[in-house]
Amino acid sequence: MTQIPNSIAVSWSYSVIDLRSNQIYMIQKNNFLNVNVSEIRLDGNLIHTIENNSFINQRNDLRKLDLKDNKLTYLPSELGTLNKLEYLDLRGNPISSFGFDDTIMRQMGDYMRTFYFGHEQLDNWPNSVRHFQQLRQLELNESVMSELPISAFQGFEWTLRELTIRHTKLISVPIALQYVHSVEVFHFDDNVLVGDAGILAPAFAGMMNTTTNLSLENDGLTDFPDILLTLQKVENLSLARNRLEFVSDSSVQKIASTKLTILNLEACELDRIPGALSQLTSLRDLDLSYNRIYTIERNDLQQLNQLVNLTLSYNDVGYISDSSFKGLSALRKLELRNSNLTIVPEAIKNIPNLDVLDLTNTYPRFPRIECNCERMIWLYQHLKALRDLHKNLTIYGECETITDGIENYAWTRVCDYCITCQA
Repeated sequence: MTQIPNSIAVSWSYSVIDLRSNQIYMIQKNNFLNVNVSEIRLDGNLIHTIENNSFINQRNDLRKLDLKDNKLTYLPSELGTLNKLEYLDLRGNPISSFGFDDTIMRQMGDYMRTFYFGHEQLDNWPNSVRHFQQLRQLELNESVMSELPISAFQGFEWTLRELTIRHTKLISVPIALQYVHSVEVFHFDDNVLVGDAGILAPAFAGMMNTTTNLSLENDGLTDFPDILLTLQKVENLSLARNRLEFVSDSSVQKIASTKLTILNLEACELDRIPGALSQLTSLRDLDLSYNRIYTIERNDLQQLNQLVNLTLSYNDVGYISDSSFKGLSALRKLELRNSNLTIVPEAIKNIPNLDVLDLTNTYPRFPRIECNCERMIWLYQHLKALRDLHKNLTIYGECETITDGIENYAWTRVCDYCITCQA
């Protein structure tokens, strides 16, 4: 579809128009005449022009407009007439800093709460963003800027709650952040030129008592940044896709005094489970997927008695000690998808409240579980003991040696072919 269909102009009773992922190249005058909606989705098209009066009937009703991944090179003046617009997504449009017209941005400023922008050719910060003085969510996605001006967040220093900066050429965390005082969620991801030296402590001065969710994914880090020592409110931390390789006691000590409940160390090139993680006794969710972990030893993950979800998927785990997982009294879900395991680990008997064990293997290079009498009798006995205690363990995954699910094999075929089971 290359144009807005005429049927859109019919007066219908709906609140959202969804025209995503077409080949619409222009929004023309009166395209949305007689339509009263609060949200229009136009992302993933080829729109390069929005004519005046395109949204004439939505000027007091439209709250959310998604124009992501189109061909706009400047901010259409028609957007300035949308008196109640709260959400605007312009990511992936080749708009230069001069294309964010000061007058239009000021006209939109009174109600704007969420603003997303950025393009791989954006080389300067648009100062007109300062007019969004009620802004709560801001995302810069892609730019070739190596630094942001000190005044970048001027105008919404006290209102901003969520800030995302990703896929840029920045060489450090912007020092302009020190003037932002209310950010609760900060995502600074895929800024690969930053490195350890680019995590500047002064930049976080205004966030020390407010930030609870911090993501520093794929920023070229090799260690836990020192700034974590001062961000005592952080509960959710992601350092995924950094080359940490080894996590020392001193690294983890930087967050040991926080109330961290969620930690993501996905794809950090770890070859073992860091023993230092046992210091994080308040953890409830730990993600160690996509690393190079081969074994799980008896001393791994000790003292994590509040851990509820543990993800170890997409590792080369081929051995799990029968003495592993002791003390994980709160663990409910254990994910070991796409591992090198060929037997169900007996260590699950050490997890008294486990609800879900995921052993699914979807990659041909990974083996499935070998289901036979010798290796599955204990599992049947364990499942039966749990059922006698009115507990239920769900096991996902397929057998290698027979067309059957692991759990179903344990319940049915063990009794049919391996042992005599009581009715």
